[in-house]
Amino acid sequence: PAIDPQQRWNRALETTTAAGQTDIDAQLITNVEGFERIELGEGFIDITTGFGDMTWTDDRAVIREIRSANGHFVELDGTWFDEPMNLPTTVSFEPLSGLESPESVQAEGTEDVLGVPTMKFTAQLPPDGVVMGFSTEETTVFDPTTGSLTATIWIDEADRILRVLREYATRSTDGDSVEAVSLFVFDGFGPATPIDVPETADAIPAPA
Repeated sequence: PAIDPQQRWNRALETTTAAGQTDIDAQLITNVEGFERIELGEGFIDITTGFGDMTWTDDRAVIREIRSANGHFVELDGTWFDEPMNLPTTVSFEPLSGLESPESVQAEGTEDVLGVPTMKFTAQLPPDGVVMGFSTEETTVFDPTTGSLTATIWIDEADRILRVLREYATRSTDGDSVEAVSLFVFDGFGPATPIDVPETADAIPAPA
């Protein structure tokens, strides 16, 4: 018999959480009161541990962000910094966050992802702007627990999630539009790769 969409969603989430390391392409788009910010990332993450190595590009700079058992580090213009705080891009190390509480899961048919056949599912999630990659400054003008959050996932025949799309919308305290879209695409799963952390990084505090 055909599996219930909610059960398929939950099974895929469990399978992918335990799948280990994957290459990842990421897009984070936020629009707060007409100000748009776009971050494009690529690298690898270990979905099970939340560790990884990502390179991010926007209209201002290219940064490399590492999270490992040794800490959280950022490279900017050739200098490594020990980063004690989460950045907007840090959400990429936990790309499945919040997917464990879906409502109204719907099967949306089949679609290929990177040439792999998948089943597409959509669901409503509890509103949570924190997982969308907003900066700390951006969240001062709206309540990230308000609004709507829709998630779409694409599941392969091995019950692994290959793509995660989130779409968030709410209003600022002034009544202006606040929107965000995040997209993560996973390509291949396997054992973890050692993450090289620069020896100087933990001696250099991140700039305020």
